[in-house]
Amino acid sequence: MSTEVFEMLWSMDRQRVELQIVLQCAPTIAGLKTSNLLIVPRKQEDKVRYVLRQMGLSGYRLVYDRKRVVFLVFNRDMLINYLSTNEVKEFLGKYGYRTEAFGYCLRYFQERYDEYIHSRKDFPHEMGVFLGYPLCDVKGFIENGGDGFKIAGYWKVYDNEDSTLRLFEEFDNIKDEMVRKLSGGCSLKVIVEQQVSEAKVS
Repeated sequence: MSTEVFEMLWSMDRQRVELQIVLQCAPTIAGLKTSNLLIVPRKQEDKVRYVLRQMGLSGYRLVYDRKRVVFLVFNRDMLINYLSTNEVKEFLGKYGYRTEAFGYCLRYFQERYDEYIHSRKDFPHEMGVFLGYPLCDVKGFIENGGDGFKIAGYWKVYDNEDSTLRLFEEFDNIKDEMVRKLSGGCSLKVIVEQQVSEAKVS
């Protein structure tokens, strides 16, 4: 995040749902990333669902954690396509997933994440694939216990660091751009419409 945008945030209502969605999910909104986690106060759950529907994104509630709610915010087609690749299906199968059913996969992941949050059972490391991380990085994290990574940003990177670093920069740039537009009075719906229009032109 640039210094300019960081300073801009101080003059904004950081409890605003649209701003939190941008800060936590900008790459997914822009179609650069399959999914993101979104953590907001429970009282904002209905507003989050309404805003996500307007943007054409899915929000799957993973867990209530204290006074917060944790969503998996995702582009449905992108996530289904990623989870349907042979390598990812094989990987998830080792954790007991029935990979032929997308809805089942989401529910099973939700159950495993809920058990981790509330019962402190093993962390569901397959979360990385549900967040659209490259499988090589998900496996690298598991095999190295989170150590030995080449770079760390939106996730810990174990391979293809140059291209991933460029992707991280894209994520940062799109987040800054969206915060600027929100600060200038644009609604999130308008910002998304602009993104779609720009994508069609390019």
